[in-house]
Amino acid sequence: MPGAKGKMAKPAPVFLLVGPEEGEKREFIQNIKNEYQAAYSESPESHRFYAGQTLIGEIVSLLQNGSLFSSFKCVTLSNIEQLKKAEIQQLAEYLSHPEQSSVLFLITHEYRAPAALVKAVPKGQQKTFFELFENKKREWLLQYFRKADLLIHEDAIEMVLEQVENNTIEMKNAADKLILYFGPGSTLSADDIEEYLYHSKEENVFSLFQKIVQRDMPASLEILHKILQSGQNSGVQLLGGLLWQFRRLLKFSRLLDHRFSPEEAFRSTAIHGKRNQKNYMEASKKFSTSQLEHVISIISDFDGQLRQQRSEVERILLEYYIYSVLKIGAEKQINYFEKYK
Repeated sequence: MPGAKGKMAKPAPVFLLVGPEEGEKREFIQNIKNEYQAAYSESPESHRFYAGQTLIGEIVSLLQNGSLFSSFKCVTLSNIEQLKKAEIQQLAEYLSHPEQSSVLFLITHEYRAPAALVKAVPKGQQKTFFELFENKKREWLLQYFRKADLLIHEDAIEMVLEQVENNTIEMKNAADKLILYFGPGSTLSADDIEEYLYHSKEENVFSLFQKIVQRDMPASLEILHKILQSGQNSGVQLLGGLLWQFRRLLKFSRLLDHRFSPEEAFRSTAIHGKRNQKNYMEASKKFSTSQLEHVISIISDFDGQLRQQRSEVERILLEYYIYSVLKIGAEKQINYFEKYK
C-alpha cells in the first residue's frame, strides 16, 4: 500500500499545534485523518494522551510499533506545556528519527511550546491557532444559530459568550444545547439564556465562580470535583476562567466605589441577565475592591504551581486555591507557597 501509484504521500510524522482555538485544531487533525482514509481506503488507528498521565516511553513505543488493525497511527499528545524536562528530551530524541507510519500531534492551549520541541519539529509542520476576535466570535455564533433557524438578540449572544471558553468547540457545544432545548423558529433573549442555564444544572467555571463569591466552601468544592471528574477543563483553564470573572467583578466593584449606579456599572461591564446581575451585586458585597485585588494577585501563584506540578496534585492545588480565596478578608494573607520554597 505505501508508495502505491497515484496515492498521496502519508502525513508528516509530527505536527506542533499551539494556541487556544481548539475547534480549528480539531478540524485540522480530522482533515489529515480524512485525507489519509480517502487515499488509502482505511481509517488510521487513533490514540489520545495528556501530558502527565502516561509515560512518554509508552507513547514512543506505541508510535514505533506496528498494529494489527491499521498500517498507520494518529497519536495526539495534549497539554505539552506540562511536560517535564526529561520527558521533553525523550520526545525530542524520538523526533530526530520519527516513525514514518505514524503521525504525532503535539498540542498546547498556549501560544508557546517547549523550546526543544519547537526546534525538533520542522517549521512547515508547526501551526498556530489564534483566538477569535470578539466580532468574529459573535459572527460565528450568529451564523451557527441562523443555520439552525434560530434568531438571537445581541445581549443573548453576550451571555452565551460569557459561559464558554474562547474557542469554537465550546461555542458549538453551547449552541447545540440551546438549539436542542428551544427548537427551530425560536427567538432567544438574554433572559431565555439565563433561564436555560439555571435549569440545565451543568457545572462549569461560571457556576464555580458563583459559589466561590458566595463564600460557600462546600458547594464550591463539590462543583470543582464535578468539573475535574468530567475532564472538560484543566486546572490552568479553570484558573483562567476564574481570573476573567474576578477581573470583571473587580471592574464592577470599582465603578460602584466611584458612585456609579448598579445599572450604569452593569452596562459598562457588559453583565447581562437579571440573575447574573444579582449574583455580581451580591458578590460585590461579599468581597471589597481591595480583597478582589488580592484574589487576583494570588491566581498567578497557583497558576505557576499548576504548571510545574504533576496532574495528580491538580485537585489539591485547586482546593487550596478556593480555600485561600475564601480566607481573604478573614485574616492576614501570606505568600501561600513561600513556606514550601
